[in-house]
Amino acid sequence: MNCSSRTLRRHLGEMGSSYQQLLDELRFERAKHLLGEGQMPIYRIAEVLGFSETASFRHAFMRWSGVAPSHFRA
Repeated sequence: MNCSSRTLRRHLGEMGSSYQQLLDELRFERAKHLLGEGQMPIYRIAEVLGFSETASFRHAFMRWSGVAPSHFRA
C-alpha cells in the first residue's frame, strides 16, 4: 500500500476502523462461507483462517455471531 504501518493505522483510525476490525470482518465472512459448504472440519477452518487453536476460533466466532460454529453449520 506504499505507506508505513503507522500511517495505515492512522488512516484507518480516521475512517473509524482498525486493522483488527477489518481482519475480523474478513475472517467472519470466510468462516461463514466455509461452514456453509459443510465439507471442511472446524479445526481445519480455524487453521485456514490463521487461528493457532480451534478454541480461539470458536471463541471468536461466538463473539462475531452469537452462536458456536457447529450450531451455525447446522
